Formats: sequence, structure tokens, C-alpha cells
Amino acid sequence: MTQINFDFGHPSADGVAVLAGELVHVVPTGRFKVGKRIVVRDSFDVRLSETGTATVDVTPTDNTFAYEVTVGESPDAWRFVRCVQVPNSSTPVAFADLVDVDASTLAPAPNSGTALTYLLASSLSEAQAMSAANPGQMVFYPEGQAKTVASQILEDLTDTRAVVESQSAAAAQAANAAQASAAGAQAASVQAADAAQAASDASQAASAQVTAVADSITESKTVVESHANDALTAIDEAVKSVKDKVSDVSGEDRTDTMPTDSADSASSQEA
Repeated sequence: MTQINFDFGHPSADGVAVLAGELVHVVPTGRFKVGKRIVVRDSFDVRLSETGTATVDVTPTDNTFAYEVTVGESPDAWRFVRCVQVPNSSTPVAFADLVDVDASTLAPAPNSGTALTYLLASSLSEAQAMSAANPGQMVFYPEGQAKTVASQILEDLTDTRAVVESQSAAAAQAANAAQASAAGAQAASVQAADAAQAASDASQAASAQVTAVADSITESKTVVESHANDALTAIDEAVKSVKDKVSDVSGEDRTDTMPTDSADSASSQEA
């Protein structure tokens, strides 16, 4: 919504006095849409305050409708009608600053027979200042100044284009370098992954080899222990056999050396 501020006065012996209590009639020139809502061609009224002012909030116009505003009730007095466009503005807009349009075509209305006036300026900067101060008038300034300004603008645009092209080329080179760096980083990552996989495979192979050696050592230990037990058993049996034989030999020797009687002893000594 756009807020429109009305402010009216009338001539008096003391100058301009406020136009208080008068009626302002507002109606769109045709139906229009707000989102999905169709707004029919209906009117509303607002009455000027004691200070000759009033404020209304209306939907901004587009190329399908405008607002017809009638100020005053008596057709025989000063009552007047304006058909105006309303911009989409977040700040209040004065009714006096709205653009008049033709009610049937909605094109900007002609000057209604008023004399065309214009202002002359000696430079572009002066023309810009005069145009801002007089929005309803045309401002002219020397052609040479216009050519100079246009040449300067063209030169500035050319310089700007050169700078943009240079920056674009530098950006393209930087992008290519970044792409090449990214490709190198990706290749290095792949190589690192391959090296890690090779190291993992070598570690697994070494682990398997160590496990096989350990199993072989364990098996050899078992065989050695078994043979050692067999050897110990054989040694024990041999020692026992030797002991038994020694015991037998010792018993026989003791029997042979024992004397049987005195005669035998004497005979033996004689002999």
C-alpha cells in the first residue's frame, strides 16, 4: 500500500488559507487485482481536517487502472478532478506530486494548454541542479558541454571495459591454475592411497609369514620334546638294564670266592 497525503488551501485576503471540511472522492478507473483478489470499481470518501489535510492508503496502480480523485462537492464552485497514477512507495507521497494520466488511455496527460516553459543552464552540473529544483520544466544546456560529457562517459566506459576484461582474464588463469592444482592433488591422493594399500598388503604378507614361522617353530618344538622324551625313556631303560646286570655279576662273584671246607682250602694252598 502507498500512503497519499492531501493538503489543500484556498485564497484569502491574508494569502492562502486552509481548505477545511471539504470532501475528497476517490474511485479507480476500473477493476484490478491484488494477488488473487479482484477489486471492483468502487469509491470511498475522505474529508479534509481543520488544517486542510487528509491521508489515505491505496493500492499502487499499474498499466490497467488509475485513480480518479475529485476534490470539492459543489459543481458550481472550484471543484476539480484529477486522474493520477500512484507509485509503489514505502514513504508517503504528496497528492500534488502524482503524475496525471488520461482516464481512457492511462497515458501521461498533456499539459492541458499551459504554456511550455524551459530553463537554460551553462553546464551539465547546473542543469542537473535546476532540473531537480524544477521537476515540471525542461532544462537545456550547451551542446558542447553535452559532447564533452558524453566523450568522458565513453572514455570511462572504455577504461572500465578494459579493466573488466583484464580482471576476467586473470580470474580465468586463476581458475585454470586452481583446476590443475586440484587435479594434481587428486593424483597425489590416488598415489598415496595406492601406497597405503601396498603397505597394508606387505604388512599382511609379513604377518602371515611370521605366523607360519611361529607355527613351524611350535611344531618343531613339539617334535623335539617328543624325541627328548623317547630318549630319556631309552636312557632310563638302559641304566636300569646296566644296574640289573651289575647286580647279577656281583652276586656270582661272591659265590665263587666263598670257601667250602678246610680240606679244600689246604688242597688249594698246596696246589
